[in-house]
Amino acid sequence: MLKLLMISALLSGGLLMVESNSDVGPGKWNLIDITKCEEEYHKFKFDIEKKKINRTHDGIDAYVTLDEDFTDQFAMRIDICKEVDGGCKQYQVITDESFVKFIYKYAKNNVRTCLEMGNIDPPEFPIPAGEYDIKEFIFNNDELPADGPYGEFAARGYMLRGSEEIGCIEVYAEFRKQED
Repeated sequence: MLKLLMISALLSGGLLMVESNSDVGPGKWNLIDITKCEEEYHKFKFDIEKKKINRTHDGIDAYVTLDEDFTDQFAMRIDICKEVDGGCKQYQVITDESFVKFIYKYAKNNVRTCLEMGNIDPPEFPIPAGEYDIKEFIFNNDELPADGPYGEFAARGYMLRGSEEIGCIEVYAEFRKQED
């Protein structure tokens, strides 16, 4: 569940805040892939799978085990790179002292839906420790802003306790010009 919330934050807030000298304009976001970070030392463990439903919607299944309650004590960092000739060049780093406040600001509707699907009642933080199995979370790419920076991006989203990385997810997305 936390990984689905992080995906919402990355796409709805993180990648959309990217600014640069590159082309920016109208287009469509496409979620290419979601993967686990390979580090084994992260406290929050999960399994996640993305399925393409159609050109505007992605389906996501996730299984998460929380060893402790998830409260607003956790911070977040998003490291974004843009694919260029020769690899992925660091593009921007976004941080927030409160993961919860950040995702509510940029992905409130997706957050509520995800919490409801995880049988969190009421659908708000804190999230009690336990196991959560989310099936067929629908992410609508058309709900993302219509303007953005063109290109392919990789983003690593970290959940932090102080400076300690306790959870991580990688999201790959692209923003393409609208075709007439």
